[in-house]
Amino acid sequence: MRKIVRTRILLFILISVLTGTKTFSQTAEEWARNVNWDGVSHWSKYIVTTAARMGPNALPVPFISNGNIDSTTYAGSSFSLHKMKGDRSIDLSVYGNYCIVKNLVSVDISYEPVEWYKTSDFLKKERHVFYQTYYDNKARGDVHLNLNIKMFRKWEHKLQMALRFGYRYPASSGLASARYTDGMGYYFDVSFAKPLNPHLKWIGMTGFYCWQLNGDGHRQNDAFLFGSGLEWNKNNWHVQGYGAGYLGYLNGTGDKPIVLRAHIEKRHQQLGFLFRFQQGIHDFKYTSAELGAKYFFKRNPPVLK
Repeated sequence: MRKIVRTRILLFILISVLTGTKTFSQTAEEWARNVNWDGVSHWSKYIVTTAARMGPNALPVPFISNGNIDSTTYAGSSFSLHKMKGDRSIDLSVYGNYCIVKNLVSVDISYEPVEWYKTSDFLKKERHVFYQTYYDNKARGDVHLNLNIKMFRKWEHKLQMALRFGYRYPASSGLASARYTDGMGYYFDVSFAKPLNPHLKWIGMTGFYCWQLNGDGHRQNDAFLFGSGLEWNKNNWHVQGYGAGYLGYLNGTGDKPIVLRAHIEKRHQQLGFLFRFQQGIHDFKYTSAELGAKYFFKRNPPVLK
């Protein structure tokens, strides 16, 4: 059996040479030995698509909502820095929100068109990075689309609630470098806000998160999605502090990321400026900081009468 595997590895190396593949610091034989290649399976089988084994934007914890519908229409952009031992990255994000019916229905979208990263040899081997992409340092992300719907409007003075349907469209690259999954995902959750005083609210969410896997045996992972914290609003300042995460069912794979987040935003006329900070505390070792700006369009969305 070992002779057969060795023969297949040699054939794999020979094909790579004949097809003009470049020389990398990790050879095909080293990659095969590192992942314990069976001599037949595609390299993608060995990429573990969980938050703990990929880049910081591959399977992010969804942002917590606050039981309300954002009735503004805006477009924005931001830069984010992510750092952990052996991995540093910076990415550009673009996003926007469009209100369909005031205080009732809205859609929002976000996309990372480019991420630059630098990863240590240790992490590359741990994450089973394919030898042909060993020197890659740039990737593009997925598209995230959310539909938000207000619930139980008659209870607003006591408890604000909203339903969100989210979908991750697989537009990314970098799967071979373990930066993005290049696979679909979706989630739905109910968010709430309980007013504590005119400016302070207790906020939370609970829901379900699912994403596609690459390996054999399991084609998808399902997770319980949760989050809770506080929100403060006054004089066009919007501040949130909360913890959030999701708990997958494949134990030992790193599919239970939990993070702490702080969000500060200030609006001035048609411009908004934001700062976000995130610290991973379980199955997500990155420390992240984001700085961005929004432009609010002068638009009056329709009102349901």
